Amino acid sequence: MDEASYKTCSKSTLVRQLADFQVTASPLNPNFDLRDMLSKVNECRVVKENHRRQVYHLRTPAGGLFLKRSSLVRSKDRLRHFLLPRRRWAEWRNLHRLRQARVPAARPLAKGQSKISRPKSYFLLTEQVAGSHIPINSLVNARSLGQYAAFLHRRRVYHADLNRKNFILNSNGQLYLLDAQEVFFPPWMPHRLRVNNLGRIIFNLCALDDPEPWVTEFLEGYNQGLFKNVNVCEVIEAARGHQHRRFRSRSKRCCKNSTEFEILKNQHLHGYKRRDFSWEARDLQLAENQGKSLKGAHVIGYQGVCIKKQRRKFFHQNRCLASWKMSQALAVRGIPVPRSLGYFEFKNQSYFLAELLDDRLHLNAYLSSLSDERVKRQALKKLALWLRTFHDTDVWQRDFKSSNILCRNSDYFMVDLDGVRIRRLSDHNKIYNLAQLNASVSNTLSIKDRLRFYQYYSADYRPTRQQRRTVYRKVWDITNTKNTKIYDLDFAELLESQIKAGPGKKI
Repeated sequence: MDEASYKTCSKSTLVRQLADFQVTASPLNPNFDLRDMLSKVNECRVVKENHRRQVYHLRTPAGGLFLKRSSLVRSKDRLRHFLLPRRRWAEWRNLHRLRQARVPAARPLAKGQSKISRPKSYFLLTEQVAGSHIPINSLVNARSLGQYAAFLHRRRVYHADLNRKNFILNSNGQLYLLDAQEVFFPPWMPHRLRVNNLGRIIFNLCALDDPEPWVTEFLEGYNQGLFKNVNVCEVIEAARGHQHRRFRSRSKRCCKNSTEFEILKNQHLHGYKRRDFSWEARDLQLAENQGKSLKGAHVIGYQGVCIKKQRRKFFHQNRCLASWKMSQALAVRGIPVPRSLGYFEFKNQSYFLAELLDDRLHLNAYLSSLSDERVKRQALKKLALWLRTFHDTDVWQRDFKSSNILCRNSDYFMVDLDGVRIRRLSDHNKIYNLAQLNASVSNTLSIKDRLRFYQYYSADYRPTRQQRRTVYRKVWDITNTKNTKIYDLDFAELLESQIKAGPGKKI
């Protein structure tokens, strides 16, 4: 574990904070004394810290310790602990039950609860397990992880949050559980529950762009000695289900109070913003008065901020709010978009604020600036793979045209996000996006470049020649229904230039 990255804290401050706590020693260490232990601490570091939870690493001559302290600062936390009081010490009980089940886990030493201070706080103290976390996509450890998952399931242990930070590999090659808050002990482990749990492990420890080699090795270890084997397809499907749920959960954070975002509710301004963004109502007014028009009157730029505004109307989509939500949804999926800054409602207007990219170019201008054929091919390949990322993550831009794509430092960014939808895509949706892009890219790209673009896009699909021709025909039919003149695109001129250039190499 990288202890050097932990922030140093004062031992005296920690001793003072824990002074009024009622401490209970573990039955495994009945003679444990918290004051005596704190007096021997020679180094104290903060591993994790926010307004609700702090995790400390304590160094003593006998070894390292971890102290997890939680505070019930939110009303919903206090209500949850009032209705479910046993959840407070769930990890404490689980660690003892794991040791009874002979499952290697962190050794609990003591627990404590504040008697006087408000808000109520409690802590859990455990011994440090020396070792290292398993890296993501490590094929070397896949089989041993599968064997470990089978071991847990045979012991009827279900860990609902088994990610790489919650277990550790010691020097003897043995895996230890560290965080047991989400551990359950069902009376039996049905096949569906096992598959769901394995999907969680695969989602946390394997890259899902090409999971089959890792999952195959993982299941080789898991299926040894179990009555009903688990196949690759069902666990990959379960892993993708966990991925979609993670995406949805992270996307919704932009409309909640969190460490990154906050809700605005004051007399003049309502909405959401990033905590590190400090604009207020007067800044919006200055931007409207002094901002520079970027796209008509509804998109302006001011002090490095791009502002999109819309008058709010009943029975009409709030495009600014949709752009705010979708920018976060795309960001968590790894799709580059200008960094969103805030969504405001002010004087019957809605505003979406995002970072204004410096030295930006629209796609057509960027491609026109590329004179080197090799550089242009690399740019086309990057664009094709970028579009593939959209489709692989079930993102459909209903208005996928070149004017909605910005380029900076050879990177592509999607703008005008109110037309983006996240749903399961059909082949027609994907072909329609290809046709929209094809109809909005200027004559800078030749016919051969356009065919090569699809070849890059479909490289992993490996379509047959007949399948490629079918797609070309559908793209061409849709393209012919579009107005291409506004993008300086003339297919008759393109075909004529291709004929003059000769047949060349087959694509």
